[in-house]
Amino acid sequence: MKRKLLASIIGLTSALAVTSVHAQGKINLDNYNFPPANQVVYGAGSGGAAGAGVSGAQWTVGFYYALGDVTASVGADASGTADPSTLGGGLGFATGVAGDTTTFNSGPGWFTTTGDAVINGYTVSGPVTIEMVAFDGASYGASAHRGHSTAFTMTPFLVGGPPGATPAVGSVMPQFSVFTVPEPSTFALAGLGAAALLAFRRKK
Repeated sequence: MKRKLLASIIGLTSALAVTSVHAQGKINLDNYNFPPANQVVYGAGSGGAAGAGVSGAQWTVGFYYALGDVTASVGADASGTADPSTLGGGLGFATGVAGDTTTFNSGPGWFTTTGDAVINGYTVSGPVTIEMVAFDGASYGASAHRGHSTAFTMTPFLVGGPPGATPAVGSVMPQFSVFTVPEPSTFALAGLGAAALLAFRRKK
C-alpha cells in the first residue's frame, strides 16, 4: 500500500514538473482594425514622415515580455531605441515560434499574423508585461532604425485551456515610434556634456 502511495505521489510530482516546464500562454500579434492610437509610426529622421504609419517589407515587429506585472520596474528610455532587456523588469525577447514576429502587412502601421505568439512559462491566469518592438535589421540590436513601446500588461490565453479567441495585442498596446539609432559617439558626447554640467554646478 505504501509503495503504491509513494508511486502515485512521484507520478503526480513528475506530471506537475512536466506541465510547468511546458506551460505556455498565447497572444496574437495583431493591431489591425484597432484605433490609430495602437499603430507603429515613424519618428523624426527614421525614413518616413513623422507620425505616419511604418510600412515596408524590411520592418519586423516582435515583443519583449516578463511574467507578471513588472511595469513599475521598467525604466524610461529617452532615446526610444534602447534594448528593452536593459531597462529593468527582466524583459526578454520572444523567439522560436512563427507567431512571435510579423511584418507590416495590413497597411502602414498595421500588422497581423496567422499563428499565435507564445509566452513560455505562463501557467495561470494573470498579466504578463510586454514591450512591443519594431526594427529594420536582422535583429533588434543590429538595426539602424528601431523603436519600442512603453511597458504594458495583458492576459494571455493558457495553451490547452478553455477555447476562445486569442487576445490581440492591438487591443492594449500603445502607439510607439521608430527612430534612427544614435551613433556611439553621440552617447559619448552626451555623457561628456552631462559631466561638464555637473562640474559647473559644483563650482557654483
